Amino acid sequence: MTLTSKQGMTRRGFIAASAAATASLALTGCQPEATLDSTEAGADAGADGKAEGSGYVSPDVEFDPETEGSWIPAVCNANCGGFCENKVYVVDGVVIRQKTDDTGDDSLECPQLRSCPRGRAHRQDTFGVDRLKYPMKRKNWEPHTGGDKSLRGRDEWVRISWDEAFELVADEIKYNYETNGERSLLYGGLSSGWGSLAKSINAFGGGISMASTSSFGSCCFYQGQVMGISAQGIGESNDRTDFANADYIVLYGCNQVWASPGTYTYLFNEALEKGVQFLFVGPEFNPTAAHFNAKWIRVRPGTDTALLLAVAYEMFKLDEAEGKGSVVDWDFLAKYTVGIDGDAMPDDAKVDENFYDYLMGAYDDTPKTAEWASAITGTPVEDIRLYADVMRKSNNVMSLRSNAAFRTNDSDNLLQLYMTVSFMGGHIGKSGNCADAAYHGTVGSPINQPLFQVGAKGGDDALVYPNPVESVVNDDEQWQAILEGRFNNTGSITMGVITPEKQETCDIHVVVMENVSAVNTSLNASLAVESLRKVDFVVSTARSFTVQAQYSDIVLPVASEWEGNGIRNDATWFFNREALVLGTRVCENLYEAKTEQEIGYGFAKAMGLDADAMFPVSEDQQWYNMLAGTTMRHPETGEWVTMFTITDEDLKALNAEGKPQEGYMPLAEILEKGIFKMPRKAGDIFTYYGYQDFIKDPKANPRGSVSGKFEIYSQTKADMLNGNGRTKDFDWKPYPSYKVPVNGYEASFVDGDINGKKGEFPYQMFTPHYLRRSHTQYDNLPWLRTAFANPVFIAAADAKEKGIADGDWVRVYNEGGSVLRPASVSERLMPGVVALPHGPWLDIDDETGYDRAGCENMLTRPVGSGCGTAGYNTNLVNFEKWDGDMEADYQLPARVPSIDGE
Repeated sequence: MTLTSKQGMTRRGFIAASAAATASLALTGCQPEATLDSTEAGADAGADGKAEGSGYVSPDVEFDPETEGSWIPAVCNANCGGFCENKVYVVDGVVIRQKTDDTGDDSLECPQLRSCPRGRAHRQDTFGVDRLKYPMKRKNWEPHTGGDKSLRGRDEWVRISWDEAFELVADEIKYNYETNGERSLLYGGLSSGWGSLAKSINAFGGGISMASTSSFGSCCFYQGQVMGISAQGIGESNDRTDFANADYIVLYGCNQVWASPGTYTYLFNEALEKGVQFLFVGPEFNPTAAHFNAKWIRVRPGTDTALLLAVAYEMFKLDEAEGKGSVVDWDFLAKYTVGIDGDAMPDDAKVDENFYDYLMGAYDDTPKTAEWASAITGTPVEDIRLYADVMRKSNNVMSLRSNAAFRTNDSDNLLQLYMTVSFMGGHIGKSGNCADAAYHGTVGSPINQPLFQVGAKGGDDALVYPNPVESVVNDDEQWQAILEGRFNNTGSITMGVITPEKQETCDIHVVVMENVSAVNTSLNASLAVESLRKVDFVVSTARSFTVQAQYSDIVLPVASEWEGNGIRNDATWFFNREALVLGTRVCENLYEAKTEQEIGYGFAKAMGLDADAMFPVSEDQQWYNMLAGTTMRHPETGEWVTMFTITDEDLKALNAEGKPQEGYMPLAEILEKGIFKMPRKAGDIFTYYGYQDFIKDPKANPRGSVSGKFEIYSQTKADMLNGNGRTKDFDWKPYPSYKVPVNGYEASFVDGDINGKKGEFPYQMFTPHYLRRSHTQYDNLPWLRTAFANPVFIAAADAKEKGIADGDWVRVYNEGGSVLRPASVSERLMPGVVALPHGPWLDIDDETGYDRAGCENMLTRPVGSGCGTAGYNTNLVNFEKWDGDMEADYQLPARVPSIDGE
């Protein structure tokens, strides 16, 4: 990849030139010194981002506090779950200050939603030197053939107009349809039909879609009909005001301090102060566990099923020793579940087996004892028994999980088992007890009980263009599908669909990547690069020079969130239950960037479609429709009411058509503040306990399973997993059982013998979310690159064995490739485990083939099993000290494409 450095400007020149000179902001703060040395007025920044004379460009150069500007609420659209409040101070269209939520008294009843480092660095995302300024095409690309495809990722770029860009993309897609048919296009967006480009593609002929379990792992499989829990096991937690009523809170793999900071760690503090004890389960004692002084239940990646089977076994043994019903809540199991033993089987059972007898070893002569599990999991026997004792029915236990343990191969039994352990103690549907997720906005937030509902955009969002091509390729096969022309179409696992095995062929010539990081975040990044260098045409949308843009032929620059209006309530788990947070337009579109709708409209016209019919509602009108249709539960009555009073003056300011209306609060108030928080207190009318309606009256409120109950024996689960053809060497049971994971701990030994010799790749790698970025978002921002080094975390014992000290550069490798990272040596990791943070932007060195950024997906293997989970946390690697010459990330030049002739 060819990069160029851009000349910076002074603050005075920057403000005067407004958007035309936004480069300088991204060059500030990119050195490690945390100083505020001022520069001489008029001093330019050098090509390396350092100001001549001082070595640093202060973000406050020439700031005049008396300058006429305004504070504007700004969207923080990171995919992290924080959903915090951000406001920016804008002068002449440029952000020169930023702050977070300072409304209210920051009480437990109404906490301030304070942003994390990612949110506070957001202005470098919008005003960065690496913003894409205009549409580009690859210099050596040629229509219909791709030209020299090997240059994808290395080539220079040519600036083109939007008209030319739309025509070229439309011509390529239409030519491909005529030449190769609809099944030769692969759409790599979130889901075919969601993006603006996808509308026209579907309207014209469609294409094969990509699907991925992504963040949810094997939980994607658990929709309403499988086992009867909430979709993906998310949304039925107890209200956060109930945390203090627990005796124990079990955080299973959770790390809010890094993954979803902001308010969520704070919400547990009252429980800690009132004596609630915390347990943390995972392969590392992470910052969240440390903050709450949690008891660490260590477990190797991908072995969680073995751990929880042993916990269940030991609970039964405790119950037998102390008297039946003393530990296990048999009454709860009989009333609300099926399949715990041979006396509680569902009517649709096909297998004469049950969970209890399996645990006791009736079918394989292997009781699932703590000793059995300990050899696999690395968990001390006494800790397994402690966990079982904690889960007894006389304790109040809230079990809250992340999705980390479910992003592993063959974890398909884990969610069923995780819930079963809580069912055995009766820890559902009452104060101080729950079993759910602490993911995104679900931390103490029963998202099936919202307090706000945002209005529909109207018109545009109601127009659905179904994909006429029904084939879906899962992400463990998508790159092989391009290279080999075949895949197993089992439906969209993203939506919880698993259909019977259907082997299909394809001949992919065009790849469309819209609002997605498919190259960076899918399994096997090196194979992704090889695949994209095979096809004839690749197009992507991007805000900056992302990995997807780098390996494309044509790149369409999309506007940032700050260049439009928005409310963060676009999916069930993507909002804060107790607060409505919105952002208004901070600045006009920078350079030649277009909004997603503007791109969709222009592309539709180029395809010869009726663009006006496809996009009938202006973005201003959509914004009004959302605001006017927003409702809320009244703080005193709980009744749903219209939220905003809208006047004729508001309508004029919004540039929209509509009628004035009366609501709970003036629209102008939230447009100024950017936030409305619902005051809370324990026991108020909004208090909710997960699954409370079912627990109160199971007949009147049946679950979505075949039996109408929670299914510890789920025939639906077994039939779907055994029918999809992804597991050839194992018969999935209807009840939770242990399967040796593909590429898991056992596979790190020669011949899979855990009592034998370690193999070529003896270390297990997992991929934690990291505070520097949200997935891949913000990894390019200088402030964050300076603050967070993105090391590989290595257990102290393993580092000592290899002679690696803290800060040494390390090569981590397996058969998929190699990455280079500085080492962070820690006593907080289990020996035999390394942690490589998720999301850095792929940066392959052409000479060595090594990735210099530490992209974890260079090392993730596409070996899906079960439902087809993306096994991000089930991978085997080796590592060694690296003596090559490497620079820290913050010292590297910004990722700016080299434009031919500039």
